[in-house]
Amino acid sequence: MGDKPQLFKFDLVEERYNAMGESDTYIKPMVTSEFSKTMCGGINVLNNIKVPWDLTCDEIIYCLEGTFRLVCDGEEYVCDRGDVLFVPKDNHISYEADGKCVIFYAAYPHNWKQLAGITKVPGIDPSDFVAG
Repeated sequence: MGDKPQLFKFDLVEERYNAMGESDTYIKPMVTSEFSKTMCGGINVLNNIKVPWDLTCDEIIYCLEGTFRLVCDGEEYVCDRGDVLFVPKDNHISYEADGKCVIFYAAYPHNWKQLAGITKVPGIDPSDFVAG
């Protein structure tokens, strides 16, 4: 039998969610290489912000609350509550929200930051940053 399931509660982000600035983003990695050898995932709260990014992993985004927008090559993909978006790696994108929104993300591979040599991601607290 393999490893056991891990439960992550919204409580892990609730304090930061309630204290979001007027233009802010907060990413809470939950599933990391500590738990999985293949994928990672967590919660991203965005509030009135645009975050440009070069995506180096495949990503699935599930909109939990509000409206999330991803812009890729000038095309907008608008996600409302309950919508799922697949974003393939090697795209220059922008994560955007005109108000407060909450998304869940899952990414593959789990060590995409390490593979790309990334040591900082906007919105991830240094104490939560896991490279691999």
